[in-house]
Amino acid sequence: MTSRFRFGVILVPGPGRQEWWQSCRTAERLGYDVIAVPDHLGVQAPFPAMVSAAAATERVRLTTYVLNSAFWNPTLLAREILSTDLLTDGRVEVGLGTGYVRAEFDKARVEWGTAGSRVRRLEEAIVSLLGHLADPRGLGFTHAPPQLPLLVGGNGDRVLRLAAAHADIVSFAGAVLAPGSSRGTLRLIDGDAMAERVRYFENVAGDRAARPERNILVQSVVVTADRRGTTEALRRRMPYLTAEQVADVPTLLIGTSKEIATMLLERRERYGFSYVCVQERDMTAFAPVIELLAGE
Repeated sequence: MTSRFRFGVILVPGPGRQEWWQSCRTAERLGYDVIAVPDHLGVQAPFPAMVSAAAATERVRLTTYVLNSAFWNPTLLAREILSTDLLTDGRVEVGLGTGYVRAEFDKARVEWGTAGSRVRRLEEAIVSLLGHLADPRGLGFTHAPPQLPLLVGGNGDRVLRLAAAHADIVSFAGAVLAPGSSRGTLRLIDGDAMAERVRYFENVAGDRAARPERNILVQSVVVTADRRGTTEALRRRMPYLTAEQVADVPTLLIGTSKEIATMLLERRERYGFSYVCVQERDMTAFAPVIELLAGE
């Protein structure tokens, strides 16, 4: 069964309450279903921002997108999540990942380790968190939250296996870390590479493959009548892809609002992506697409 679309926007908390509330209210007014708060050093902490966002809005859900599992003690993280869910009237979703910016690990004095050790930390966090959420009495909470969806995000085999086993939402990163980058520079993958990642997830998930909602983070939305020219301009910034591959990159949306809406329908059919997140800078430009896909 095809899932209906949900749309989220990544918002970075502003310099003060009024600026943050204005951003959150704008997102809700434009039709977004989810406000997604990042977890990076250099921006405000996610959980206070989510509680504040709930005070400024009425219906949008709130998610961490995504927490760096290496930065959090799993038991204390469970307390943060349960507290935030209570203070937002049950509007919380939880996104977890391994973290990918080595410079942040160094600044926080957290061991970078290997790809394998970072995934093991993520697995430990997931298992511990799910245990606490199922029975939170040990943390002083009397009732388990009835709905608290877990999103697991990444691109590699190990993370997708974790998502297949545990996640309510699987987020396909659509990018790989550029060789030698300590600042988290990413290279976008093309449509064929994404199709392979989706097939891998489906294979390891088996009978469970249809259960998790499938999410994608769109790195750039360009609303334009000159799709070909814009694609070529973007290709010059991504020399590792051909112009044909750039046009098919699942994390890029280029064209008129109607063309982009059609593109998302096609990508939902091809990959199963029904939960689409965009960057804050694209929040207003993407809003007409949300209107075109309302109820789809």
